[in-house]
Amino acid sequence: MPVDLRRAADTLSIMRVGCGMLLPFRPALPILALGVVSDWVDGPLARQSPNSSYGARLDLEADSILTLGSAIAAVRRGAPRVVLLPAVARYAVAALRPQLDRDQALWDRVTGVAQMVVLAAAIARCPAAMPVLLVSAARTAALAARMAPRGRLDLTAQPAEPR
Repeated sequence: MPVDLRRAADTLSIMRVGCGMLLPFRPALPILALGVVSDWVDGPLARQSPNSSYGARLDLEADSILTLGSAIAAVRRGAPRVVLLPAVARYAVAALRPQLDRDQALWDRVTGVAQMVVLAAAIARCPAAMPVLLVSAARTAALAARMAPRGRLDLTAQPAEPR
């Protein structure tokens, strides 16, 4: 019996939602690790299967719920509340949904991974005060950069030159 790769990817995304919803109540590295691993595995599975109208959206929302749950768990473990800013700001950016070019997608991925490393360190109660602030600032900047293509926020905009 063939494996339905789309269903497997969606199941992993749903499992990630569960991890994200559990983390605020049970801050634990194994729960976070399970969510992160499910994110790493579901992408390749989804790319090998036919596109669905909901799969990409489910993956994005699962990532966001895991990040928000991780940030709440980190705050419960003593991290400064600033770690909540990028996780909450993502929902402000979500409505805009700009398509990222390759460089923006790389920056988004790098800051997202750094954010999860810092949140994991906070959940594990490792001292990480300065990296928390730096990574939270970088992640917030990456989210702001995602708004720029829609003209909603562009921190680098220069006045147009006269013709």
